[in-house]
Amino acid sequence: MITRFAAALMALAILVVSCAAPAEGAPGGSQVVAELADYKITVNVPSIKAGTIKIGVRNLGTMEHSFQVLKTDLAPDKLPVDGASAKAKEDGKVGEIPSIPAGKSAAVTIDLTPGKYVFICNVAGHYQLGMHTGFTVEAP
Repeated sequence: MITRFAAALMALAILVVSCAAPAEGAPGGSQVVAELADYKITVNVPSIKAGTIKIGVRNLGTMEHSFQVLKTDLAPDKLPVDGASAKAKEDGKVGEIPSIPAGKSAAVTIDLTPGKYVFICNVAGHYQLGMHTGFTVEAP
């Protein structure tokens, strides 16, 4: 009986995964791909050479997210937060995608100079829940 239950549970899991709508792929020509999950941001490369860069962003989460690119020497988890709005301060912002619905993709093209950057989601409270990652832009 336990094996039947386990088999039924496995079949249900496969059905749920196969019916879920996949997120759109990153926009073509993207040099950097950022994936947003609920409370995590990952990138396909940790750094890139300076220049005009296209960043494709996929929202793999279950809710709307945003994507901001900030040039800063602060650690990714040490940006100042405005207590009233529950959003990180966007000092040093060089580009953004204000809204990416769940399961959708978007892109932003930015001229990045050498230095340290932080990618964040700045929907209220999301930054504090872990939606940030560091990124480095190297001299050409």
